[in-house]
Amino acid sequence: MLMRTGDPEMAREINRSLILSYLRNVDKTHRAEIAKKLHLTKATVTTIINQLIQENLVKVLGEGEAQKIGGRKPVLITLDNLKNLIIGIDIGKTNTVVAIGDLNGKLVKLSRKATVKDPTVNNVIKNISDILKNMIEETKTDRERIVGVGVSAAGIVNGKKGVVELSPDFNWKNVPLKNLLASELNYPAVIDNCTRVMMLGEKWYGNAKKVSNAFFVNIGYGIGSAIIIDGKIYYNHSEFGHLYVTGKKVKCYCKKYGCLEVVASGNAIEKIANRILNKTGKGWITAENVVMMARDGNNTANKIFMDAGKYIGRSISSVANFLNPEKIIIGGGVSLAGELLLNPIIEEFQKQTMEIIKGNTSVELSKLGMDAGVLGAMALGLNHFVFQPEKNKV
Repeated sequence: MLMRTGDPEMAREINRSLILSYLRNVDKTHRAEIAKKLHLTKATVTTIINQLIQENLVKVLGEGEAQKIGGRKPVLITLDNLKNLIIGIDIGKTNTVVAIGDLNGKLVKLSRKATVKDPTVNNVIKNISDILKNMIEETKTDRERIVGVGVSAAGIVNGKKGVVELSPDFNWKNVPLKNLLASELNYPAVIDNCTRVMMLGEKWYGNAKKVSNAFFVNIGYGIGSAIIIDGKIYYNHSEFGHLYVTGKKVKCYCKKYGCLEVVASGNAIEKIANRILNKTGKGWITAENVVMMARDGNNTANKIFMDAGKYIGRSISSVANFLNPEKIIIGGGVSLAGELLLNPIIEEFQKQTMEIIKGNTSVELSKLGMDAGVLGAMALGLNHFVFQPEKNKV
């Protein structure tokens, strides 16, 4: 790892981050092992570990087995998971999910509530505050143990500034969400676009754990995307949902016609279903209803998913031919339709993708389901406040 010479503070922060990240991926270890694995001096490791113990980030387990005959028994250490906690928040069009996690990102408590019907900024923040307050009371959590809050928000999000620049779902523009939440919850916060956060969830917990290059598609109310290149999330916006896929004169909110989002998103599926299947005009057929109808043998409902899957498969084929990722992961609420959606996606992907590429790229459904956003939000918070703090300094 490159670092500026003559900058001991920067070097210390980088080494601290390396040690914490190493500890997150092992059950237990000792100082000499850390020094060997990370190519650091034993003195450097000892100094940093002692500080981490004082900060309740690391704890001593006791003595291990001697490394050689007559050698001293090493002192085993591990992350002190429950002394520090993280809050993850996933703000969705339909549901708002709040979770408390430990230092390893393991769920302690999760609460999923309907997003307020009038999603003004103040109403959404008040709803989050109420959910978190109830969770803390139910779990008898010591508020002092919470190190920060990670937030997943839909729309165009400037993570560095903490601003939701545009959220079509909520009709928000230039909302300083990070500062507003930090002020309301009394914890430091970090925010990012929901699909990049979901991809981070895949990197920590899901299908992208051991992958260097991957493409993630979030099929929910709209369609979003995120990219991992060389093991790192690409932080520029990726607007996969606005690829041109059809000559149908269907107008998108972006003011263009024929975007993927207007023929294959959850919103699109519902509009098509209600136009074709809702003969009475009463009530509203949801995407979930369409799934159930298709599974019950309704051919029209099944065709709606086949068409959506065909458009998505055609679009990810273009991505594969261009980027050649190891994995393309399909997530978001609509992905819960399972094979109804996946089968036509793969069928079209196989038709449209070059032989040499499709043999190297797997197309998979996310295993994280509806928890991808909140798990990613916890990972976002832990990365920012605990594991990679040197990357977040101005």
